[in-house]
Amino acid sequence: MKERYQEIDEKNEALRDYLDIFKDKSRDFLDRFEMSWIYHDAALEGVVYTQQELTAALYPGRVAAEASMMPVVLEVRQHKAVCDYIREEANASKKNAQITLTQIKRMHDLFIGNTPEAMAARAATERRERTEKELAKERERAGFRKDMPLHRTYFHDISQPAKIQPALEKLVDYTASAEFREFHPIKQAATVQHMFLQIFPFTEHSGKVGRMCTNLILLRNGYMPAVIHSIDRQKYYESFRGPVAGFRTLLMDAIENSLDNGVKYFKDLNRRYKAIN
Repeated sequence: MKERYQEIDEKNEALRDYLDIFKDKSRDFLDRFEMSWIYHDAALEGVVYTQQELTAALYPGRVAAEASMMPVVLEVRQHKAVCDYIREEANASKKNAQITLTQIKRMHDLFIGNTPEAMAARAATERRERTEKELAKERERAGFRKDMPLHRTYFHDISQPAKIQPALEKLVDYTASAEFREFHPIKQAATVQHMFLQIFPFTEHSGKVGRMCTNLILLRNGYMPAVIHSIDRQKYYESFRGPVAGFRTLLMDAIENSLDNGVKYFKDLNRRYKAIN
């Protein structure tokens, strides 16, 4: 396992070097990377965005969003807000292993649009005030899961509603422990997501929040976010039915695939540059 970590670390350093060397081209790469990240993260949950929807949401000046697209556009922007949030948190707390309840709840609020900015954007689109019934439903969505869903995407056993809060607190405490801090960052990232998905605290977006917890840890330690490809959706779901080792392998494969693609992008760019000159 140490050899695999070292191999990933070396590839990560190589990509970081390329990003530094090709500073003028890095923005384009990072924009493409983020669009791919949001696309695959949503597709893992069964929601597939079109190129037009993603472009209209992330780059409003390039594509005009039709009225019918606005619900999806707002959803993508909420997803983007979570990406921005974990980057800010990573920069503010480098090398800190702990994930907090405040961070978990904030990610979930951003995903469901439970923020003043998101609510204002929705109100401007809908051009009406929300009813009390709708507001009550919004408040319900913002809290922890209160039932055991009969039909759901993930197959593994999840916590009973009454055990969600204590289980989350136990997870948060564990990320602050000396044992957890001794783990390699990739093992930390895999362990957090695997434990979080066993709890499955929210009716909506538990999978997305779990993956963002993983990526917060990776970003803190100088890695690119892990993008688990949508073609691995079934393997991803199955990995939570077994021990964390199986999921950790899938996560490492995803990290390595992203790094290989990133390094190839810049190598091809370098070859084209040499050919021109």
